[in-house]
Amino acid sequence: MTSDYMRIDVLGVGEAFDPNFANSSVVVTAADFRLLIDCGATIAGHLMGKFPDPDAIDAIYFTHMHPDHIFGLVPVMLNWRDDGRSKPLHILCSPQLRTHLEKLMELGFTGLGSAWPFTIIWHSILDTDMIGPFDCKFARSDHSVQNHAILLRYANKGFAYSGDGNVTADTAALFTGADLVFQETYLTRHDPQHAAHCDLETVLQLASDMPGARFWLYHIKRDVRAEMAKIIQGNEQVRMAVPGEVIEIR
Repeated sequence: MTSDYMRIDVLGVGEAFDPNFANSSVVVTAADFRLLIDCGATIAGHLMGKFPDPDAIDAIYFTHMHPDHIFGLVPVMLNWRDDGRSKPLHILCSPQLRTHLEKLMELGFTGLGSAWPFTIIWHSILDTDMIGPFDCKFARSDHSVQNHAILLRYANKGFAYSGDGNVTADTAALFTGADLVFQETYLTRHDPQHAAHCDLETVLQLASDMPGARFWLYHIKRDVRAEMAKIIQGNEQVRMAVPGEVIEIR
C-alpha cells in the first residue's frame, strides 16, 4: 500500500566508536520504496532486526567513506545473499566513493563465490536527481573527506541528512527544503581540533534562521551527550535523535 508521507526509521545515532549507540543510520520510506542512508560497522545487526526481509531495502545512499558509514555494507550484502535476495540493489554515492566501495566489496567477498547473486545498480550523485519516488539534491559539507548531505523530497515534504561535517553555505541552503533535518552534532561548541564536525551552537543558529524546520541531532561525542541534552531541554525545534524511533513527515 503506497503512502503520501515519508517515514524515517532510526537505526543508529552514535559516533564512530560509541560503546552504547550504533553508528548513525536511518531508513527512509515512501511509496513502498526504502532507502537506507549509511551503513556503518555496527549497523548490520540492527538493520537485519528491523527489516529481516532480504528484499526490504531498495537502495543505499552513502554520505562518505569513513568506516562508521560504510563498513556494514559487506555484512549486510552477505546476509541478503544467504537469505535469497532477488531484487536489484541501487547504490547512490559520489564517483570517488564508488571506487572505495567496490574495493571493499571485492575484499569482503573473497573466497565466498565468484559474484554477487543479485544485480547492483550504481548511481552517481553528479547526475542523479531522483531515486525511487524521492526527488534528491546534494551539498558538500566541511569534513576531512568528501561528504555530501542529501535532501529527499516526496509529497511536498522534505527530509535532510547531513552525514558528517560542519555546515557550509551549500548545506544550509539545502536544508531550507526540509521539514526535518538530521544534523551531525559532535560537540556542544566549536573546537578547532574538531573543525570538520558540527557543533550545537552552529545548529541552534541554523534553527533560529529556519523556524519552520525541526533539527534532530546525531553522531554526538559520547562524553558530551549529557551536557547537550541539558542545553536543549525543552527546545521543541531541536532535540537528540533516539535509536529505534519512527518519525512520520506528513
